[in-house]
Amino acid sequence: MDEDLSVHERTASDILDTSPDAIFLVDSTGRISYVNDRVNDLFGYEPDELLGEAIEEVVPEAIRDSHAADRDSYIEDPTTRPMGSGLDLAARRKDGSTFPVNISLSPIEIDESTYVISVVRDVTDQEALRAKYKTILEAVPDPVVVADAATGKIVESNEQVIDLLGYEPAELRGEAQTFLHPSGEADRYRNLFERHVARDQAIFTQFPDGSDLYLETEDGERVPVEINAKIFELGDRSLIVGVFRDITRRKKREDALERLHTATRDLMTATSTETVASIASETASQILDLPVNGVHLYDPTRDALVPVAWSDPLETMFDGAPPAIQRGDGLAWEAFEGGESEIYPDLREADDVLSAETEFLSELHLPLGEHGVMLISSTTASDFEATDEALAQVLADNVEAALDRVERERELETQNEKLEEFARVVSHDLRNPLNVASGRLDLLRAESESPHLDPIVDALDRMERIVGDVLWLAREGRDLGSTEFVELRSVLESSWTMAADGRRESELVVADDGGDGHWAVRADYERLCQLFENLFRNALDHGNDAVTVTVGELETGFFVEDDGPGIPADERERVFESGYTTSREGTGFGLSIVEQVVDAHGWDVRLTEGVDGGARFEITGVEPSPD
Repeated sequence: MDEDLSVHERTASDILDTSPDAIFLVDSTGRISYVNDRVNDLFGYEPDELLGEAIEEVVPEAIRDSHAADRDSYIEDPTTRPMGSGLDLAARRKDGSTFPVNISLSPIEIDESTYVISVVRDVTDQEALRAKYKTILEAVPDPVVVADAATGKIVESNEQVIDLLGYEPAELRGEAQTFLHPSGEADRYRNLFERHVARDQAIFTQFPDGSDLYLETEDGERVPVEINAKIFELGDRSLIVGVFRDITRRKKREDALERLHTATRDLMTATSTETVASIASETASQILDLPVNGVHLYDPTRDALVPVAWSDPLETMFDGAPPAIQRGDGLAWEAFEGGESEIYPDLREADDVLSAETEFLSELHLPLGEHGVMLISSTTASDFEATDEALAQVLADNVEAALDRVERERELETQNEKLEEFARVVSHDLRNPLNVASGRLDLLRAESESPHLDPIVDALDRMERIVGDVLWLAREGRDLGSTEFVELRSVLESSWTMAADGRRESELVVADDGGDGHWAVRADYERLCQLFENLFRNALDHGNDAVTVTVGELETGFFVEDDGPGIPADERERVFESGYTTSREGTGFGLSIVEQVVDAHGWDVRLTEGVDGGARFEITGVEPSPD
């Protein structure tokens, strides 16, 4: 029996000696009862030299006293401590040198006595790697936190966490990685990490529901972040490294852009330059956080840039409105005249400053095209960041576009007033003489049967049609009334009756009405009638006595085609010009009106040759009835 036991002991000893780690068996008094052969390689001792010695023989001298106390405490309540517990441990060689180790402890009962098995692993290579990655961590400009992938406990962090979160790296060591995130949301963040690690997705900025990720500072402040996380192996440990990028500025910029977009809608509905300037100043102050600003617009009567809108802080500084800028005066005029935005980090270093006693130390000068310039100032040097400049430029571009639109609308309003005056003159000053001539012609016809009377009647009728077309163009213009789905058959019949005017030899053919007799398109009813009437009249005026006009459906519209003589290819580009006609009866305005109606609806018109050689007008881009 003793021989069998000896065999087992020798077998166990052989197995322990093959271990790559040094193994110690320590009794309850801290004396070494057994060591394997590996202690020679790691510690420089022969195994027999350590038997009976206190375990503190292989502990660095500086911590031997505290170690003895920790050892006694452990013996009283022994528990298993696994390898790689995250402690910074060191061991002492026979020559007095030390080296980093990982140690596992396991209690064992032998002959009713408690012993401790201590497995010591040399982690010098791992520590070298750790030192290397710690150097890398400190070189990264963003906060970096390293956690054990198995336990989720923080094992390392760089100094940058202090600036962002207020914690010292040592304060975070041993905490769960979810400790960094808002209180009460540990499970939510833990699930997010596990899902991303499982999918090997490195960068994430939001939860699946689109909500943002946050870190929570020592003071309880929430900081929006972008996280770049990755698992890596360090020796026999799996670690997860998280790089946290503060995106507060990015979020503010995105918010500013969104609010700037809303302000742009207000700019594009403003009806005066003064309103545009006021919105611009308010937007710079409230959205872009550029509180000292003003808008100067060019006044040709004064040949100067005149203040039109300015912020309250600017008014306080000037004790009223800021001064006008005369031609050639200062940097602002240079920006306006040159058309290039300029940023002055320190006005004290710039030439041609209007006043050497100015309170402003940095400025942004943003030209508004031919309209003026927007000035943004600060009493602090180098106060504007690249983001400020970029957002201010976006605002300036939008303000310039709004001022362009207001000017165009003002010019159009003036033009419309002139057209209305023109229409009044045409209606009163031309129709009155025409009415007199028609009345006298009726009296003359009662007294004479001259062959010259009918040509006079035709001429007066043509003049009446010209007056009517000119009035339509002047008063209707390109403005469109309300639109609705209009059934074309009723429009076609009504327009044909007006245009044909009793020409019974001519014929209207509806080639396709949708198949069910309810062919409809979205349009302004009156304008659509005018379009068809003019197209029909064009065909009748240029055709023979028995012209056939065909109306049919296209994929995105309709066509009007006749079997008349057609229009030569080299003249098709001119037919829509006002006053152009090849017919003695035509006014020259009919097809111009057609084009006006088409443009007002947002459609397109194309003139080509019909199947029988006549003219074919194709109108496309038309919204059909949903039925």
